[in-house]
Amino acid sequence: MKLQILKGDTVVVRRGKEKGKRGTVKAVFPGTWQATVEGVNVVKRHTKSRAQQSNMGGASRTGGIVEKEAPLPISALQYVCEACNAPTRLRHGETKEHRRARICARCGEPARESAKGA
Repeated sequence: MKLQILKGDTVVVRRGKEKGKRGTVKAVFPGTWQATVEGVNVVKRHTKSRAQQSNMGGASRTGGIVEKEAPLPISALQYVCEACNAPTRLRHGETKEHRRARICARCGEPARESAKGA
Protein backbone atom coordinates (compact mmCIF):
# COMPACT_ATOMS: atom_id res chain seq x y z
CA MET A 1 0.00 0.00 0.00
CA LYS A 2 1.08 3.55 -0.70
CA LEU A 3 1.54 5.95 2.19
CA GLN A 4 -0.91 8.84 2.47
CA ILE A 5 1.47 11.08 4.42
CA LEU A 6 4.57 12.44 2.69
CA LYS A 7 7.64 14.40 3.76
CA GLY A 8 6.78 18.09 4.20
CA ASP A 9 3.09 17.55 5.04
CA THR A 10 1.58 19.22 8.08
CA VAL A 11 0.05 16.64 10.40
CA VAL A 12 -1.69 16.45 13.78
CA VAL A 13 -1.08 13.65 16.30
CA ARG A 14 -4.32 11.76 17.00
CA ARG A 15 -3.34 9.70 20.04
CA GLY A 16 -0.68 9.18 22.66
CA LYS A 17 1.15 11.55 24.95
CA GLU A 18 1.62 14.09 22.13
CA LYS A 19 -2.10 14.12 21.18
CA GLY A 20 -3.24 17.34 19.50
CA LYS A 21 0.21 18.64 18.56
CA ARG A 22 0.87 19.80 15.01
CA GLY A 23 4.10 19.67 13.09
CA THR A 24 5.77 19.13 9.75
CA VAL A 25 6.87 15.65 8.68
CA LYS A 26 10.68 15.52 8.52
CA ALA A 27 11.12 11.94 7.32
CA VAL A 28 8.95 8.97 6.37
CA PHE A 29 10.00 5.34 6.84
CA PRO A 30 7.74 3.17 4.62
CA GLY A 31 9.31 -0.10 5.75
CA THR A 32 8.20 0.36 9.35
CA TRP A 33 5.16 2.61 8.63
CA GLN A 34 6.59 5.39 10.79
CA ALA A 35 7.41 9.07 10.39
CA THR A 36 9.30 11.72 12.35
CA VAL A 37 7.48 15.00 12.99
CA GLU A 38 9.28 18.25 13.77
CA GLY A 39 8.98 19.17 17.46
CA VAL A 40 6.86 16.13 18.37
CA ASN A 41 7.91 13.04 20.37
CA VAL A 42 11.26 14.55 21.36
CA VAL A 43 13.45 12.10 23.26
CA LYS A 44 16.82 12.50 24.96
CA ARG A 45 19.78 10.32 24.00
CA HIS A 46 22.85 10.11 26.18
CA THR A 47 25.90 9.77 23.94
CA LYS A 48 29.45 8.95 24.86
CA SER A 49 32.21 11.09 23.40
CA ARG A 50 34.56 9.47 20.92
CA ALA A 51 38.13 10.43 20.22
CA GLN A 52 39.24 11.13 16.68
CA GLN A 53 41.16 8.27 15.11
CA SER A 54 43.98 9.38 12.84
CA ASN A 55 44.33 6.13 10.88
CA MET A 56 40.61 5.80 10.14
CA GLY A 57 40.03 9.45 9.32
CA GLY A 58 36.85 9.55 11.39
CA ALA A 59 35.53 12.72 12.96
CA SER A 60 35.32 13.16 16.70
CA ARG A 61 31.92 13.22 18.40
CA THR A 62 31.27 15.20 21.53
CA GLY A 63 29.38 13.53 24.33
CA GLY A 64 26.34 14.75 26.20
CA ILE A 65 22.58 14.68 26.10
CA VAL A 66 21.14 15.07 22.60
CA GLU A 67 17.47 15.81 21.97
CA LYS A 68 15.95 14.43 18.77
CA GLU A 69 12.57 13.44 17.36
CA ALA A 70 11.66 9.76 17.59
CA PRO A 71 9.48 8.17 14.89
CA LEU A 72 5.71 7.89 15.37
CA PRO A 73 3.41 5.35 13.70
CA ILE A 74 1.75 6.78 10.61
CA SER A 75 -1.61 5.52 11.88
CA ALA A 76 -1.32 8.03 14.76
CA LEU A 77 -0.96 10.97 12.36
CA GLN A 78 -3.62 12.80 10.36
CA TYR A 79 -3.06 15.15 7.44
CA VAL A 80 -3.90 18.84 7.98
CA CYS A 81 -5.17 20.61 4.84
CA GLU A 82 -3.33 23.84 4.01
CA ALA A 83 -6.44 25.43 2.48
CA CYS A 84 -9.02 24.78 5.22
CA ASN A 85 -6.45 24.39 8.07
CA ALA A 86 -8.31 21.39 9.52
CA PRO A 87 -7.41 17.71 10.00
CA THR A 88 -8.89 15.71 7.17
CA ARG A 89 -8.67 12.51 5.16
CA LEU A 90 -7.08 12.44 1.74
CA ARG A 91 -8.70 11.08 -1.39
CA HIS A 92 -7.10 10.32 -4.71
CA GLY A 93 -8.60 11.82 -7.82
CA GLU A 94 -8.02 14.13 -10.76
CA THR A 95 -7.56 17.87 -10.57
CA LYS A 96 -8.95 20.40 -13.06
CA GLU A 97 -5.77 19.96 -15.09
CA HIS A 98 -6.56 16.20 -15.35
CA ARG A 99 -3.60 15.21 -13.21
CA ARG A 100 -3.74 12.50 -10.55
CA ALA A 101 -3.37 14.06 -7.09
CA ARG A 102 -4.18 13.80 -3.41
CA ILE A 103 -7.35 15.76 -2.67
CA CYS A 104 -8.68 17.07 0.66
CA ALA A 105 -11.89 15.22 1.55
CA ARG A 106 -13.21 18.27 3.42
CA CYS A 107 -12.77 21.17 0.98
CA GLY A 108 -11.81 19.43 -2.29
CA GLU A 109 -8.55 21.34 -2.78
CA PRO A 110 -5.54 19.38 -4.07
CA ALA A 111 -2.86 18.66 -1.50
CA ARG A 112 0.79 19.58 -1.91
CA GLU A 113 2.64 17.30 -4.33
CA SER A 114 5.50 15.10 -3.23
CA ALA A 115 9.09 16.20 -3.75
CA LYS A 116 9.71 13.17 -6.00
CA GLY A 117 6.90 14.07 -8.39
CA ALA A 118 8.12 17.63 -8.94
